[in-house]
Amino acid sequence: MNTMFSTHAVRLAYGRTLMDGGSSLLTSDGYDFEVPYKGFMVGGLSGETKIPLDICDSNTFHTIWLKYATEVRKLIKESRLSGVSYAVGTWVDNDCIVFDVSEKVNSSRSAYALCKDRNEDAYYDVGESKSVFIDKENDNAEA
Repeated sequence: MNTMFSTHAVRLAYGRTLMDGGSSLLTSDGYDFEVPYKGFMVGGLSGETKIPLDICDSNTFHTIWLKYATEVRKLIKESRLSGVSYAVGTWVDNDCIVFDVSEKVNSSRSAYALCKDRNEDAYYDVGESKSVFIDKENDNAEA
């Protein structure tokens, strides 16, 4: 069975991070995962971890991945909302692999508002495969 804690999930995330520049594996139950194909991912639910690419081998990635998968499971158990989905997100930034927990939302307006609330620099538009940076200086900006 392929769960967030399976070797398959970790290998998929590691490969996508190195080859595509990033990965999100989404879960709504803390166990089974899917690769999101639409929606918007907003981080800021836990602290980011940055590991230099030259020392982040597969074993290091695996260890950190499991820490974040455990955090996702905890958030789901504590959530009182039905239908909420969280992901372990990874991406390459400035020669580091970055790990974070993100929440999937369905609208860019919700993503923008959550970014402002969480003091995030950007959200990820899954359908367009791009980061959308927000204007922190202008509280009246529209997404």
